[in-house]
Amino acid sequence: MGRKNAFSITYGSRLVGGSSNSYLLHGPYVLDKSFSTLRVVFDVIVVAGSYSGLQSASDTLETDFSKRDQSIVISLAGSTWTYTFGSSLLNSTASIQKSGNSDTDRGYSRGYTCVVEGELPAGDNDGLRDIEMNVDYESGRQRIVTMRGTYTPHGGSDAVAQYLSDFDNEATTLLDGVDNSATWELVDENYTQDRTKHLCNFVRQYVELLADQSQAGTDDSEIRDHRMHFSDISQHPGDSQESTYRLRRVTGSYECSIDIEETTDLYGVFEDKVKPHVTQLFQDNFVPSVFCVEDRRVSYDETAKRMSVSITFLYQPSAGGDVLEVSQSLTYREQRTIDYTPLHHQDEYAAEVNVGWSVRERVWVRTVMVIGDETPKRRIGEDPTAGPAGLFEQAIAGESDELDSGDRAEIKDGWNIISSQSQVTDRWTGDPDEDQQIKVSVLTESVVERWNVAPERGTQSSPGGGSRGRGGPVTRTS
Repeated sequence: MGRKNAFSITYGSRLVGGSSNSYLLHGPYVLDKSFSTLRVVFDVIVVAGSYSGLQSASDTLETDFSKRDQSIVISLAGSTWTYTFGSSLLNSTASIQKSGNSDTDRGYSRGYTCVVEGELPAGDNDGLRDIEMNVDYESGRQRIVTMRGTYTPHGGSDAVAQYLSDFDNEATTLLDGVDNSATWELVDENYTQDRTKHLCNFVRQYVELLADQSQAGTDDSEIRDHRMHFSDISQHPGDSQESTYRLRRVTGSYECSIDIEETTDLYGVFEDKVKPHVTQLFQDNFVPSVFCVEDRRVSYDETAKRMSVSITFLYQPSAGGDVLEVSQSLTYREQRTIDYTPLHHQDEYAAEVNVGWSVRERVWVRTVMVIGDETPKRRIGEDPTAGPAGLFEQAIAGESDELDSGDRAEIKDGWNIISSQSQVTDRWTGDPDEDQQIKVSVLTESVVERWNVAPERGTQSSPGGGSRGRGGPVTRTS
């Protein structure tokens, strides 16, 4: 049978051993303790003066040792070991088992084995009981750091409050240990708490920032988890002039989340930070001589506070000149007349055939796009103009014996301009609200030249209109 001794154990409000006459400790207790857990096992003998008393005392003991969230005190002759629920003992539970020992279950006594278990708070590190860290290198050697750990109550704060107030500094220390020169951003965080807020398990993920989030710097407090990339679109379908640089397009795409603890104004972040940042990055990377914003698309996700931006820039590379596109064609156009003089008293189809007049023309047609201002060209009675339009004159001059200066006395053998049409259409490309727009002048021209051979002086024409000095009749039909 159990006997009174100097030991007593109190779980919640239930005292066993010590001065209790109904609940006696039988034998020594077992203590199993680690850094994070506590387990106490002991045997209790219930003693009563009747069977009904034994039943009542047993029911009470079973009820008291089926409770949770209780403190436990172990006392030895006035010296105590106290584990207080919520501070020095967490998530405590108790269980009771009737041993069925024939030595104790007799008469008005009954033997039980009681177990009290719980978790212990972290004894150091401000409540941080466990921590592990994983460093993952992406293919481009960008680092992603994942942290997992557990907080317990500390200094009067529950585990969740302790985590929220303490781990930012702990994370900074851990990240500095990875690389104190890198810039890190928190991109994912979650934590779970138990019923009593005695345990808080958390996961955090940090990404190494390799590119600025805004012009303010690499880590902008209002912007989270940004993505930035450019797509360069260059078309070279072919022009009528070599070394022609066409306007090119670059699409800059930017995605990010907005930290709602800093701001909820997505439009303001775009106008003040994202748009100027994307524009500046475009200029830094592609070094345009001129550029404009051709297309801009912004998507705001107000529910998740995310932003998606696409800006298309139209630009001329720094190596390009004023000429953007050139399309040029040359057409020869010829027509002639033949004089037929009928002959009488012969076959009704008989006729004297002589060469008449011939006209040979060539038609130049071109369209040229240039940056900036351009004016229509006058070619009859004017000197050729240098610049983008002057290239046309150079092409014509390369095929001509002499350009028409407009003076009748200067017209000689060869090609002479007889008709010229030149039109300029101005076009502004780009967002009118932006500082940059591109003015493009589209010059459309057609020039007609006619071939001329100076006549031989002193020759006479034949009755059929043919010039004897130029070969006479070409065919006779009898």
